[in-house]
Amino acid sequence: MSRFVRNPRRWLVLTAVGAVLAAFSFPPVGLADLPGGCDFAPSGSTPSCLGPLPGSTFAGGDGNLLTAPTTFGTTDWENAPNLAAGIDQPSGSTDNAFGQGTKEDDPAVTVVTGSIPPNKSDLIRFYAAFEFKTGSNFLYLAWERTNVLGNANMDFEINQQATSGFTGSTTGPITLNRQPGDLLVTYDFANGGGRPILGLNRWLVSASSPSVTGFTPNVCLSANSFPCWGDHVTLNAGDSEGAVNNLDAVTDPIPPGNPRSVPALTFGETAINLTAAGVFQPTVCNALGSIYLKSRASSSFTSEVKDFVAPVPVNIINCGRVTIIKHTDPSGINQAFNYTSGLSGTCSPDTTPGAFTLNDGSASTNTEDCVDVPANSYTVVEGSDPDGFTLESLTCTATGTGSSGSQDGANAKQANITLTPGGHVTCTYVNKVGAILVTKTAKNHNLGDGLQHPLAGVTFSVDGVSKTTGANGQACFDGLTIGTTHSVTETSAPTGYAIDTTSKNVTVSGAATCANGTPTGVSFTDTPLTDISASATSEVSGVTNSTIVCKDSNGTVVGSAAPGDPVTASAVGLKPGTYTCTIVVDP
Repeated sequence: MSRFVRNPRRWLVLTAVGAVLAAFSFPPVGLADLPGGCDFAPSGSTPSCLGPLPGSTFAGGDGNLLTAPTTFGTTDWENAPNLAAGIDQPSGSTDNAFGQGTKEDDPAVTVVTGSIPPNKSDLIRFYAAFEFKTGSNFLYLAWERTNVLGNANMDFEINQQATSGFTGSTTGPITLNRQPGDLLVTYDFANGGGRPILGLNRWLVSASSPSVTGFTPNVCLSANSFPCWGDHVTLNAGDSEGAVNNLDAVTDPIPPGNPRSVPALTFGETAINLTAAGVFQPTVCNALGSIYLKSRASSSFTSEVKDFVAPVPVNIINCGRVTIIKHTDPSGINQAFNYTSGLSGTCSPDTTPGAFTLNDGSASTNTEDCVDVPANSYTVVEGSDPDGFTLESLTCTATGTGSSGSQDGANAKQANITLTPGGHVTCTYVNKVGAILVTKTAKNHNLGDGLQHPLAGVTFSVDGVSKTTGANGQACFDGLTIGTTHSVTETSAPTGYAIDTTSKNVTVSGAATCANGTPTGVSFTDTPLTDISASATSEVSGVTNSTIVCKDSNGTVVGSAAPGDPVTASAVGLKPGTYTCTIVVDP
């Protein structure tokens, strides 16, 4: 069962309406019964049909169901968009209808069985289709009956919610599930099937609910109290068209029993621009989930309601859903990103979709989800990159015919979104950030292998930030812009070691943080230092003088002692190498 909730300004779909109708497979059929493609004359016997409503391609005024020829539209019932069909019980004693004087304003009705009186329309099926084109919501309706009458009075009731237990086999009392704002489309013609008179009514529960532009004031059309069907609005040539096959029989290509020949005056259709008629408004969401057809005993709105074709589910809506997702590379970084958009609707967690913030640090903060977004075109723009971050990708996916989303060609941070009714567009922003991992090693013969080993306590600086290596000999710097070059400088070494290289230039190559991913690596080595000393002492104090000179392998003096007794020459902080100390003893 579909479920809709309405607030003072919109209807919100809470549960999917369900499958509308299994996909039809139409057999090949010929042209409409009259070669010109028009099976309707508003008066006399000369075909006179209307083309599609502006913005639509649907032939809602040609009095037939076929697309060929395409004189009056390239779309017709054999290829109608989002088609739903209601099929009645077989005519006769098992057919059901409203009984006991049921009127249009009665929500509590009784369904009885038995043949439909011959002077009333015996309905056998109806069709409904819906589409969003050129910024407007179009509704297409059609009916068929068994008996040939020169007049007809029919109503399509379109509800937000289905009525439980109201099916083609229903009998006995039922209460129709009507919600404020439900829609009634009236279809009347006389004089042998002249041009139909089309109109709309909305279901009212009070003088102020619903408040619908174009349908105010909230006054009952015929009832003396609420709830009731409100004042009637007659549709015009600017927002609707209709026709009856009053010239000849036409072919119905839609199953079951297709193709079928439908006699003259037993088929009628209409196309309505719900947006132009004020039913669907650009900034207010509507959702209609169930439709059925019924016939009135006469043109008077207060006459009895007779035959009906039981409800079928539909999904007639004018809004959709937009989801914006923020990811970082590596994922899960606790960093806020700012967005601006033209989105409207009901959004969470940020209820102000015009300016919101997303953060991939939590699943509850990295997504802005907006429902009840009116079908339209929108942009979403990510703001300036936080320090170190760059945009890695922006991708959009869409469900629903006509919905789309893409990255703007001029602004890589802008998503261009086209949302159609029932569509869902999801755009995902991914921003990346880099890191540099410094590894410091040195030799340590205490470990007995003569190899390089991690060296702790070494301080490095990157972009003014200083960090010191730990026991693993590593220091990591993140929040760095990928593709940029950074100077990594060793600023101090631990006691007993010498700095070998003071700076290295490193270009950040990949997405990473110190906690995730693989940072761009750079390595440094430090040299262990050694202190040496040489001494000479006369066995008899002062008897001899000694001179000491210590040199490295290049002959550079690293330590010396002037003649004396005793004397000591020393050198500190020497890197590994060969050192020679010469001692001259002067007797």
